[in-house]
Amino acid sequence: MELSISSVCKRGGRQYNQDFVAATIKSGAACLVVCDGLGSYVGSEVASSLCSHKILDCFTHTIKENTTNNFVCQSNLKNYLFDAHNYVVKYKEDKPKLVSSCTTVATVITDFKSTVFAHIGDTRIYFFKQGKLSYQTLDHSMAQVAVERGEIKQKEVRSHKDQNKLTRVLGSDYFAEPDCTTIDEPLSVGDWFLICTDGWWEYVYEEEMEGVLRISSSPEDALNRMEKRLIKRAPYNNDNFTALAARVQ
Repeated sequence: MELSISSVCKRGGRQYNQDFVAATIKSGAACLVVCDGLGSYVGSEVASSLCSHKILDCFTHTIKENTTNNFVCQSNLKNYLFDAHNYVVKYKEDKPKLVSSCTTVATVITDFKSTVFAHIGDTRIYFFKQGKLSYQTLDHSMAQVAVERGEIKQKEVRSHKDQNKLTRVLGSDYFAEPDCTTIDEPLSVGDWFLICTDGWWEYVYEEEMEGVLRISSSPEDALNRMEKRLIKRAPYNNDNFTALAARVQ
């Protein structure tokens, strides 16, 4: 088996793009990363880029140094994010203009036998199996806190006034623990991963994602179909929007 991967990363209605997407496949394993630099802070596009590149570097180094093929595990992925956080913080030390820059991050690593998800912030990971949504990350946001308190329903997060107020980010004064999930079962042909920023999932709904993935001929086709829906719904000043789709084939 292998992964077919495609991505979209656009600035939307903003002046510049603070999102970043990256992926690599090495030795029969894959690492997928999407980051969203916080738009209210100068230089957050630097944080998102540094974070993405560091995670891929850590992944590649682990594979080179590992002789047992036991490199797809939660502890490794958590360490990648910890190293990425320190990398961003270190880079900012002598750059006063970047002092507040930070980013969300969502990452998937898989060797097709086991898969690990990790995220910080509100960039989401979706996993679809047999045409149905099987797993979805929960945002680190005040809107998600409102869900957990029973104040709103999960489907109301998109329109909640605190949807963009985050409770965890990468690159701030302290390391915010990622949420990590492991799926210890082999992937199957036709499984899909979709990682996307809030500028994407705000305008493309989960049931639509399922429908699009069932009829799409490729990850590129799927993203094109979803982007058309997004553009019809998003306002002229929409946020940057980014998505990475990967299908097992």
